[in-house]
Amino acid sequence: MAEILAIIGGGASGLAAAIQAAILLRQKGSDTSVVILERGQRVGRKLLATGNGRCNLSNRQASPDHYHGADPGFVREAFRRFPVKSNLDFFYKMGLLTVEEEDGKLYPRPLQASAVLDVLRMEAERLEVEIRCGAEVLSLRRQKGGFLLETAEGTLFARAVIVAAGGEASAPLGGCDSGYRLLSSLGHRITERRPAIVQLKTDVTFTKPLAGLKFTGLVTLPGKEPSRFGEILFTEYGISGPPVMTLSSLVTRRLGSGKEVSLTLDLLPDLEEERLRKILSGRAASHPERRLEEFFTGLIPKRLGQCALKAEGIVPLSRTADSLTPGELTALCRRLKGWKLTVTGHNGMKNAQVTAGGAETAGFFPDTLESRLAPGLFACGEVLDIDGDCGGYNLQWAWSSGRLAGEGAAVRLCRGSGI
Repeated sequence: MAEILAIIGGGASGLAAAIQAAILLRQKGSDTSVVILERGQRVGRKLLATGNGRCNLSNRQASPDHYHGADPGFVREAFRRFPVKSNLDFFYKMGLLTVEEEDGKLYPRPLQASAVLDVLRMEAERLEVEIRCGAEVLSLRRQKGGFLLETAEGTLFARAVIVAAGGEASAPLGGCDSGYRLLSSLGHRITERRPAIVQLKTDVTFTKPLAGLKFTGLVTLPGKEPSRFGEILFTEYGISGPPVMTLSSLVTRRLGSGKEVSLTLDLLPDLEEERLRKILSGRAASHPERRLEEFFTGLIPKRLGQCALKAEGIVPLSRTADSLTPGELTALCRRLKGWKLTVTGHNGMKNAQVTAGGAETAGFFPDTLESRLAPGLFACGEVLDIDGDCGGYNLQWAWSSGRLAGEGAAVRLCRGSGI
């Protein structure tokens, strides 16, 4: 009977692991079977929703600076072995071409997440990877020479196992905590999990009328963290958009420690405050009769300007521009260049795209992703305590870590078989 490499989870990292392992096993002449055990009714369901259905599959700028966790540098070995270019070649050999957009974001050329999943499924099929859906792994136990996996369909003995079960985020798309439970049962420590790449709730006293408005600006989390530039979306409960989602992992971490958190919005980042003040003073002088409700027309969205006026107590809006005092003009400039919003919460794990936290990376060898506690056990992707910024970084980690774990498991199996 052929030996089995079992991969728990058929998401991005699980599929990458299966394909990489199958390629190497075939090259070595091994008859080991690669089996994916997926708890859902289909593989890659979460992958289909990434990038609003377009699948932002990587980013040219991928580096440890864009990752979070107890040890973000843990990604370094996976990226050295399987950098962005290697992953693009990986997909190119399967028939998928990619295109690059702003900020190094990489997408499939058809701009459809389904294209990414389709080439992965077809390659797995070509390599005779067995995919079992509806096969949730209920328990994982070490036995002599391997591991015994109990599923709803029965038991399975595998010489090696890769846990690629993902995280808890996006439960409607298959997110769950099973991977953490399985690794914990074998002695691995699981850190606190929090939602990442998630919409934030803020004080909406003055911004609620802006719900639905999109505006490009700069978002800053006070402290040593960098600012993020991009499209900001105002909502009924707070704010969203790429820069907000990117900073959300750091925000939820601070909220979890009980700290008060605020974000600062620069709604006109291309203008210095003094330059903006001269522009506003000039508008007031050029159009003294203009009512304040129309004062910002042509500079920023009308609703945004009206909210800024009200937030500074500059009312009624029926006042004319020539009534603005030097102090009021200064206050408006400071508001537009540094609008502070107190964060009151987030939209929860159910609405998050990624899970922050997970299995401690200290429990795994960074060059193979093999467990330091249970030889023959590997882990990759979101189940580990690694989460990336918004913009293709999390899928880059999924591909690189999945391929590294797949390679590590295949090498171990071949070495054990004397191949």
